[in-house]
Amino acid sequence: MSEGTDAAPRRYDELTWPEIDEAAERGATVLVPVGATEDHGPHLPLDVDRRIVEAICEPAAAAREDVLLFPTIDHGYLPHHMDYPGGITIGWRTFVDYVIDVCVSLAHHGFEKIVLVNGHGSNHHLLELVTRQVILQYPDVHCAFLSWWQLEEVRDVAAAVREAGPQGSAHAGEMETSIYLHLYPDRVDMDAAVRDVSYPESRHFNNLDLAGETRPEDSTPVTMMEWWSTISETGVMGDATAATAETGELLLEAAVDGLDSVLEEFASHPIREIDDHHTRPTNDRDYDPFRPR
Repeated sequence: MSEGTDAAPRRYDELTWPEIDEAAERGATVLVPVGATEDHGPHLPLDVDRRIVEAICEPAAAAREDVLLFPTIDHGYLPHHMDYPGGITIGWRTFVDYVIDVCVSLAHHGFEKIVLVNGHGSNHHLLELVTRQVILQYPDVHCAFLSWWQLEEVRDVAAAVREAGPQGSAHAGEMETSIYLHLYPDRVDMDAAVRDVSYPESRHFNNLDLAGETRPEDSTPVTMMEWWSTISETGVMGDATAATAETGELLLEAAVDGLDSVLEEFASHPIREIDDHHTRPTNDRDYDPFRPR
């Protein structure tokens, strides 16, 4: 990882407008954490997705002089969790439009590199749509996203240290509980932690695992997200009882290192011009129908 991880990150909203202008001119990357507010079993608070993604983004941003940390987008898309108390869900169109507006605003100010880091599973497909739409509107901007559990470094550490195995960490299970336990031990009630694998056994469905592991009997995964109470009795999907703060520390360190590697390559990844291959004459306005409004 880059040096200076003990420093505070440069926060986008704490800068003056001349400082923002200078950062854009210097080619800074804007790092945008995206979380959610939802149930995470009887042992964890509602802010898990936000707190974990912030804990990954803050040191990664602090380690790099070319990164600004944007305020966290802390509400996401989770209508299927509304059968458990507490969740705040944002309609998918509203969510997509909102995050596009954030990124388009950054592009308007001259930032050419934007990375969204996601901490909530059901934001994933919507953020992919966001990043595609931003690039359609601003072809000279790179807007990318990842969910923190996709990082190779996280998956390698998870495979080496976790106890619950495949399907032990789909939601509020070993991985999320471990990281939160490392970050905020006083907020976790491990006496209330459960192992909940009450969803129906299937080769194709409900084979969810943050680290991407599968069981030998699993086959082609088929995505189908049901109402949460139909696949979980407690809000947990996995084994929270296997969590430890030590595992959480290792997973968090891996995530920060992995994000640092992504930011390093992203900063120099070339932005290339569109090369229109039509034989007929075209101009920029011909592409307007494909761009968000």
